[in-house]
Amino acid sequence: MEIRKIQKTGGSTLVVSLPKVWCQNFDLKVGSKVMLNYNEKGGIIMEPFDRAQSNITAIIDIKKDSEMENDLRMLISKYIQGVKKINIRSEDKKAMDDVIKRFLEFTIGFEITDEKGNEVVMEDLISLPMLTFDKAMRRMVTLVRSIVTESISDEKIPLEYVLQKEDEVDKFNIYIQRLFSQSLKDYSVLQLNKISSSEALAYLLISRILERMADHGVRIYRLLGEKKLNNTDIKNYIKAATEIMGRSMEYFFKKDVSSSNAEISKKDYFKSEREVINRSLRGTVDGIILAEVLEDAERIALYSTDICELVMDYYE
Repeated sequence: MEIRKIQKTGGSTLVVSLPKVWCQNFDLKVGSKVMLNYNEKGGIIMEPFDRAQSNITAIIDIKKDSEMENDLRMLISKYIQGVKKINIRSEDKKAMDDVIKRFLEFTIGFEITDEKGNEVVMEDLISLPMLTFDKAMRRMVTLVRSIVTESISDEKIPLEYVLQKEDEVDKFNIYIQRLFSQSLKDYSVLQLNKISSSEALAYLLISRILERMADHGVRIYRLLGEKKLNNTDIKNYIKAATEIMGRSMEYFFKKDVSSSNAEISKKDYFKSEREVINRSLRGTVDGIILAEVLEDAERIALYSTDICELVMDYYE
């Protein structure tokens, strides 16, 4: 750490000299540009402008016969890092097109802006703050609730539509990761979202919990298949798990620490009630499958109490 005095130049301009070694490391000279950002404590974060700009564009080479999942992970990692423009090149155009199609399905804001032969340019065409942490998470909550509700509906929608909702949950989860990454680099993202850095972290952690809840909802749907759930106890148990999820998110949005604290104690109910229902399933035809359904429903309920604990940790 260095302490430097503010000096006055030109009659009214205040200046602080930059460390010589730091300037040499980045080849900064008279006339070089630097980028300034602010943090929530009033500090200034400075980095060379050219270095900051280099993080805006990424070049990805997709090799022939490479694994699509590996290439997709690479693209999504750049998205989360906050890259604004991605140049993709490949000798195998079909493989490149397949990866791009999947990437666009999992992300928000990116579109193809140029395409020439075996090279494609994609750019972020929306400003990140346009879709805030709050709006993205509220959409996730709606989707997760819908997935779990559809799993026990007497008139089920086709599985493909449930999976589309799950993909959309994944998309918003990835978007919130990107937004959080941007907030670490640019304090104005937090200002526009009207939240602190610790609140941004809470959004990040809860978005991952919601993504896991969606997985459990889809698993319940798959386990039950097209069968109608006639076991009233299990149906009520799943409804109760969905309701506690909704309440926990309501407490999060309202920063309601007191109600969150009270809700956490209900995890004991879900554990004991599951044991009671499991005993009643022993020896029944669908006992094993229904026991697995109960386990997934319990996970949704316990994840909800985890959300309440986060409310207490970040807002008390």
